[in-house]
Amino acid sequence: MSAPHTISDLAAEFALTPRAIRHYEEMGLLHPGRRGTVRLFTEGDRKRLRLVLRGRRLGFTLEEIKEMLDLHY
Repeated sequence: MSAPHTISDLAAEFALTPRAIRHYEEMGLLHPGRRGTVRLFTEGDRKRLRLVLRGRRLGFTLEEIKEMLDLHY
């Protein structure tokens, strides 16, 4: 099992701002765990973020992406 990822890890890997990742979390697209105030993202969260970004590139809205992901995950 891999170590959890921080918001900074994901921001750097996907060339996003931490604010964008927090927005995805607020929309219910990501569900990180917490250790105090630190968000800890699993490998599943990382894969889900990749799908969110792929959906955006294909022209889907965040609401549409959430609906599709909620059907499958």
